[in-house]
Amino acid sequence: MVPPPCDACSNANDNSSDDSGDKTAVIQGDPETLRKELQKAKEQEACLIVIRGKPQGHRYFLTQPQMVIGRDPSADITVPDQAVSRNHAKITNRGDEVLLTDIGSQNGTYVNDKKLKPNEPIKLAKEDMLKMGNSILKFLPAGELEILFYGNLGSAAHTDPMTRIYNKGYLLEALEAEFKRAKALHTDFSVLFFDLDHFKKINDNYGHDAGDFVLKEITSLIRGGYLRPKDVFARYGGEEFVVLLSNMNSKAAQELAERVRAAVETHAFIYEGKRLPVTTSMGVAELTTSIESAQSLLKAADKALYAAKQSGRNRVVVA
Repeated sequence: MVPPPCDACSNANDNSSDDSGDKTAVIQGDPETLRKELQKAKEQEACLIVIRGKPQGHRYFLTQPQMVIGRDPSADITVPDQAVSRNHAKITNRGDEVLLTDIGSQNGTYVNDKKLKPNEPIKLAKEDMLKMGNSILKFLPAGELEILFYGNLGSAAHTDPMTRIYNKGYLLEALEAEFKRAKALHTDFSVLFFDLDHFKKINDNYGHDAGDFVLKEITSLIRGGYLRPKDVFARYGGEEFVVLLSNMNSKAAQELAERVRAAVETHAFIYEGKRLPVTTSMGVAELTTSIESAQSLLKAADKALYAAKQSGRNRVVVA
């Protein structure tokens, strides 16, 4: 985990990972490029990707017929989580199917929030979410294009020090990956861009410590009750946030945004005995055939956010 920020950075409500030089490359979805990448993907083994936990974004390829998952350093797949048993679960790779078995773990093994019975194997399906302790791993079968897109996401620190969600650098990498995957596979993909209304007034009237409190509280609220494990929730900079919503169209994304907006408006942000006025404006954009780059999709969501603020704030606008 990235060390806590210095006091000066914290008091400025700053995102220390924000880099004005960060750029997102244009992806044109060239058919020949996609063909080559699809061919490369076919050669990839099935894998587990760390969605939540350490090392974030790491891929564990299932290269052996049987692999043990656990906290023990000698395990085939080591999950450094104190809530994970030393020998927690077992993967059986039969080529045409992959089975997961809980091998008597203390805290249980869950697949898509359903607890497994000890020593009773189940067959894993694409994008199943495996929860062990506080860690979540995503399963992808052999040959999936998405496997390629997670190759570099675990290679550096990707956590915002203050809010403990993803930072801008990780967001831009994940945006490229999800955009490219959705383009290639013709699946839904939406982006939610939002910020806090009149956040400067909170800093001015109650102090920067109050602003820090709001940033931490709102991320905890949203992450804890409204997002799927596979959603990428990141701090874009200052009081701006982005959520990447794979396999979700704009209608579903708008409904999610409305639920989040209402939750923020009604949540009691209590700081030093005072309730702080906090609302959020949100913009939603969906990938369409006319959008040819990840950056264009992000800009469309940002433009919708601007429209929400211009039309009165505390509302959701769809691009």
